[in-house]
Amino acid sequence: MKLIIFDLDQTLVDFISVHDEVTRRLFKEFFDIEPRLTEIDFAGKSLNDNLRGLARLRDVPEDVFQRKSQQLLESYETIFSKSLPPDAAKHILPGARELLNELSKTDHIIALYTGDSPGIVSSVFRATGLGKYFKFCLYGTQVEARADMVRLAIKRAREITGRDFKNKEIVIIGDSVRDIECGRLFNALTIAVATGFHSRVQLLAAGPDYLFEDLKDNKEILAAIKRV
Repeated sequence: MKLIIFDLDQTLVDFISVHDEVTRRLFKEFFDIEPRLTEIDFAGKSLNDNLRGLARLRDVPEDVFQRKSQQLLESYETIFSKSLPPDAAKHILPGARELLNELSKTDHIIALYTGDSPGIVSSVFRATGLGKYFKFCLYGTQVEARADMVRLAIKRAREITGRDFKNKEIVIIGDSVRDIECGRLFNALTIAVATGFHSRVQLLAAGPDYLFEDLKDNKEILAAIKRV
């Protein structure tokens, strides 16, 4: 039995175009500027961090951003939810559903950690049907640091199973350098996928245990999880 923690955006699903447009609309409304989320290195960061970083890049005063940040986040959830189609199957990345389905047949604990808020994740789950695969989720608007999310995941997995998960019993699957760096803090098994903002070169330099183009090669990924 292992604790397998997936990232969401650009690991399992790709809604970056939606995030980009929601960001543009809200920054226009709140700050009268029209940046895109993709102007910054958003991968593996919390939504709060990304919005703050984008505001800083575009010279929005910190006190102005802080004053509006809570309303900004609430509006973000609302507009994001309304922007999704009822059936967003085409936004699920190759192999993601198949891999989750195979893992659901095992005794592994499958968890999600993401920089997104609960409202955004709920919208994605409703539109994609992926929510049924996860025992629990950790959100960047509640626990900003990825390492703290993993610590909380370990705690919750212990409450469910009575087991302490450590070292390679923890598997982190994500598309960013920050997922790999987070995994290293726990000596976890790290599986990187080159479906996100960070390039293969960047991912390889971070030193994951495995690097795949995407999640399509289910057999190899399952073998990698089982191997250690």
